[in-house]
Amino acid sequence: MFKKFLVFFFFLFLSILCNAQSNDVGFLVGGIFSPDSSPKGFACVAAVNCSGTLQTPTSVTYEGVLAHRLLNLHLASLHLELPVVGTPNRDVRGFFQGSYSSVFVTPGLRLKVSLPGLSPFVSVGGGIAHFSASNLNGSNTTGAFQVGGGVDVSTPIPLIGLRAEVREFYTGEPNFYTNKQNLFVGGGIVLKF
Repeated sequence: MFKKFLVFFFFLFLSILCNAQSNDVGFLVGGIFSPDSSPKGFACVAAVNCSGTLQTPTSVTYEGVLAHRLLNLHLASLHLELPVVGTPNRDVRGFFQGSYSSVFVTPGLRLKVSLPGLSPFVSVGGGIAHFSASNLNGSNTTGAFQVGGGVDVSTPIPLIGLRAEVREFYTGEPNFYTNKQNLFVGGGIVLKF
């Protein structure tokens, strides 16, 4: 009898969770892209010659994002989100060689539209970006603004979904390179609770 009660309670609890999914956590992997740039700041001082361009090839990037639903209008919902996007190692190429890591923390709002099987969304937020160049002995933290969008795809498992997204980060000027634009493109899994 106790086992039947436990099974009943488990399924009841699971159905309540499925109906009251006001939070989600996403784990994504992708790449970050930046346009070529002209050297300034620390790169200029270190190289003496400030002609040419700096290239920052695409690198593997990770994102973790936590979101809480603030408003549910059934067809659309508004979420408070905290995306954290990080690149452990990114090269700088050109007349000047080096590598750096970056982290973007840009809390913001997400507007999501609920369709059968798909939930497209747009996102906007602002926060900080931290750049650290170990071989250049330089690091700095600057302001960051992000805009983005994507889509969540339902799976047969109610608490798990798939996500594809794009986020563009605009930052203040890092002190060792001039790339202020970083485009993250990624995909991964979303856990809803």
